[in-house]
Amino acid sequence: MGFQHPFLLLLLLLAPVYWWLRMKWFNSEMKLLRVFVRPVLWDRVRIHPPPQRSFSLILWVTGLILSIVSLSGPTWGQSSAIVSTGGKNLVIALDISQSMSSLDEVPSRILRANAEIRRLVEDLYDVRIALVIFSGSSRLASPLTLDREFLLSRLPDDTWSNSDLVLGTQLGNLVDVMVSALPEMDLETRLGLVFSDGGFHDYATASAIETAKANNMRLLTVGVGGPVEMTIPLENGGILLDAAGDTVRTVLEEESLMELALETGGVYLPLSQTDDLASIIQVFLEYISDENSELAAGGSTSTRRYQYFLGAALIFFFLAIVAERKGK
Repeated sequence: MGFQHPFLLLLLLLAPVYWWLRMKWFNSEMKLLRVFVRPVLWDRVRIHPPPQRSFSLILWVTGLILSIVSLSGPTWGQSSAIVSTGGKNLVIALDISQSMSSLDEVPSRILRANAEIRRLVEDLYDVRIALVIFSGSSRLASPLTLDREFLLSRLPDDTWSNSDLVLGTQLGNLVDVMVSALPEMDLETRLGLVFSDGGFHDYATASAIETAKANNMRLLTVGVGGPVEMTIPLENGGILLDAAGDTVRTVLEEESLMELALETGGVYLPLSQTDDLASIIQVFLEYISDENSELAAGGSTSTRRYQYFLGAALIFFFLAIVAERKGK
């Protein structure tokens, strides 16, 4: 048994105070009566001393105690708590670094990732989706929306058309931008999906994981590309060379993507194994929603029982009034 307002139980001190005042009043009345007429003469002059009313006093004090207990909000037992959850929200992050133009995916890494995103958008019809693009820096391409046409229009078709982003592949503030796209309400789901070929140059995997955990965001990662080194095409038809004139080659680097997913409670999948990706995302969204409900409700809650004490108090007060009238 517990109390919602236990500090109100201090009012129970009023019960002995009330008892003492009633007894003091009775003794005071008797003393005055003895001073006015000696007790041996009361019968002769037809003086009747006031009844002590001990029974009614007990009833009044009991009713007072029950009223205070009811006011304190007694609770016991367990009852299921029903808590409405927030909406289903997903933030998709697409890597648009130069290496995503490699051709080990058909027709290219970025277009293959785009096709998977388009399929997800169609399958997850009841999920609000936001889009973040990143390379050496990150920015929000589309806020959370159910407008599929608008969202798909924000997908870049190549790695060259977003010149406002810094070149390279860096995590940087990616998770911060993804978190900022989500509602701040506690019961909203926080799920991120990252399409990338890995190889983050800033080695910021640990800080990205820490940021995701601090914001209760799970990350699913999809590796785009293959295990064979590939050249990186340029917009003008050439291939990317380094400062020394040597050919720059790229390969899917899975380690950091796996770490991002596993450390934040998500999963990692190569792009070739994403046939059930929509189903996997739905499972995660449902799980997070159920987990949020359980945390908010505490699984169950104690039931308020003040009405029992209040009802008993009213009965005792009624009996006390009846007893008072009968002089008991």
